[in-house]
Amino acid sequence: MDHSIATHNGVVTIFNTKTGNHRTFRIHTQPDDAEFAPGRRIVSQLAGPDNTHDYRSFGFVRDDGTIMVWKKKRGGNYEIYARMLEHPEIFEAKGAVYHFSTVCRRCNRTLTTPESIESGIGPICAGHEALVGV
Repeated sequence: MDHSIATHNGVVTIFNTKTGNHRTFRIHTQPDDAEFAPGRRIVSQLAGPDNTHDYRSFGFVRDDGTIMVWKKKRGGNYEIYARMLEHPEIFEAKGAVYHFSTVCRRCNRTLTTPESIESGIGPICAGHEALVGV
């Protein structure tokens, strides 16, 4: 893998080839004038259908690429997700596939499902292309 969360701001989708499940995460730096954690890098999990707004934040990304899961989010899946982002080599060896900041070739929206990432086009744009071909 040639990306590291130590320097990556953007979207990471992790696909489990054995189960067919996937999870999408966003890492972004807060603006310097933000009320909460100005200048800090925050990691969030996609928790709904809108891949631009439906994220739940759960921790800070440190400069060394490790994740500090917030106290109220500890003891559950968020700690597992943090390890998956910190140590991709372990999970890739188990069959996980990592995709970093892939966008639709038609509309430039972020792609978050393995099928869309593979084809390079999101479901809405794919539907438009199907109509054009009719």
